Amino acid sequence: MNERDLRYFCSLVETGNYTATATQFHVTQPAISAALKRLEADYQTTLLTQANHRAQLVTTAAGRILYIKANQLLKDFSQMALEVQHANDRQVRLGFSHVAGGIWLPRLIKKFITVHLLDQVTTTVADD
Repeated sequence: MNERDLRYFCSLVETGNYTATATQFHVTQPAISAALKRLEADYQTTLLTQANHRAQLVTTAAGRILYIKANQLLKDFSQMALEVQHANDRQVRLGFSHVAGGIWLPRLIKKFITVHLLDQVTTTVADD
């Protein structure tokens, strides 16, 4: 199992179509079929069924579980990449609504002043 195969699988479930999935990833249809076969071999179960090559793809119970878990895993991979990429930035970015900012932000600023962190703070205000 690898990240690419999981991406192909999730797209295949979402599109229900080998051609659309292959087009999305700029690969051939056999590449998508091979990815599905690898996943089915790894998990020793059928993930998708199709009565014939023109019939709609049907996700099995195992396929539905893999789809749900794979989507979460792919989100975690993306979040991990973002966190690792910015780990050395030495910045904290905060986002908050005007209401929460009006209540919470003054207390945070007071704590920053107490521990002498305010001199390291830069602010940016974004419009809603």
